Amino acid sequence: MAEDSQLLCRKDRYGGVVVETTKQQCSTEEFKNKLEADLTKWQEIGVRGVWIKISLKDADIVPIAAQKGFEFHHAQKDYVMMIKWLPTDEPNMIPGYAAHYVGVAGFVVNDRNEVLVIQEKYTHSVKAHWKLPGGLAEPGEDLADTARREVLEETGVDAEFLSLLCFRHQHNFSFGCSDMYFVCHMKPKNLDITVGEQEVTKCQWMPFEEYLSHPSLTETNRFIAQTFKSTVLQGSSRIATSGIPSVRTGRNHLLYSIHNCP
Repeated sequence: MAEDSQLLCRKDRYGGVVVETTKQQCSTEEFKNKLEADLTKWQEIGVRGVWIKISLKDADIVPIAAQKGFEFHHAQKDYVMMIKWLPTDEPNMIPGYAAHYVGVAGFVVNDRNEVLVIQEKYTHSVKAHWKLPGGLAEPGEDLADTARREVLEETGVDAEFLSLLCFRHQHNFSFGCSDMYFVCHMKPKNLDITVGEQEVTKCQWMPFEEYLSHPSLTETNRFIAQTFKSTVLQGSSRIATSGIPSVRTGRNHLLYSIHNCP
């Protein structure tokens, strides 16, 4: 608990405090009074950012925090985070919430040099076209794991990550957020296809050269295929992973770097 605070809270490593409503044992009116007193005290002792994590069941605290100058930072299905920057002699240094989606696709190629391709059920007014299986990464999921999960869900093919082929960075993708789209070169462990009918209408193994020259291919997908041809097929370098210990957690995290093809 931060010293001399009436609300139960903890210090963060940037000189701020974090309050969680689920840890308070007081009424809404008591919370309001304690917050008023703490804000005055925190201002005096040089606290920088104040975070209030308001659970869904404590939503009546939201207007109280708003009246005290708190702003929305981000929200999840069971809470909203509100923030207030206290120093008047330095700019607000609280970082914005995550601003990117992470999408991952599998460029799965079998021993016959065929590419696993799909047509989606929902094309958002775009004419149906052949594309790579893939989707959004889930929290805590590595790129290789996302690629394997999405390929398996959409096609029934279990595939092994080999390397990162390329990625795209696009802005104003959805809800004002940017998008990072990673394409992974993968090797199939099985060839039998089971179409994931919830999202996919067609799926097949297509000869690589046919896919590269297919008239329905978008310019992005054609560029990805050409990248595969000029790197993997021609034995150039590739982007692979290395497990490196994190200085913060001590656990290995994955670094993607250029490796020479064997």
